[in-house]
Amino acid sequence: MFSLFYGLWKYVFSKTEFHLLILGVHKAGKTTLLEKLKAIYLNSEGLPPDRIVPTVGLNIGRIEASNAKLVFWDLGGQIGLRTIWEKYYEEAHAIIYVIDASCPSSFEDAKSALEKVLRHDDLRGAPLLILANKQ
Repeated sequence: MFSLFYGLWKYVFSKTEFHLLILGVHKAGKTTLLEKLKAIYLNSEGLPPDRIVPTVGLNIGRIEASNAKLVFWDLGGQIGLRTIWEKYYEEAHAIIYVIDASCPSSFEDAKSALEKVLRHDDLRGAPLLILANKQ
């Protein structure tokens, strides 16, 4: 009986948990990315793109892979919501920055928002993936 509980304890608590921020300006495709990741790694359908609405606040996705638990924080990209981003920086292990590659008029705003993210001390040294979405 002890070995059963020890095995369960070891399985649950031996996995390393990583927090990944999904950031980008409004309508870049952050939530669609999260839903696609969940569909692939959780073997579920996820939300269809036509049912995804703009994020007000955040969406959370959890995925377990090998010996890791990945927690994705998809944060809203509207100008008024970007002020909450920094509340998540301290616990973040990496950033996925999503850009709508089909909308050149959003590039300057996306660049400005990314520069502000990268200047924050809590993210110094954090890995960054820039995803050019909607190509």
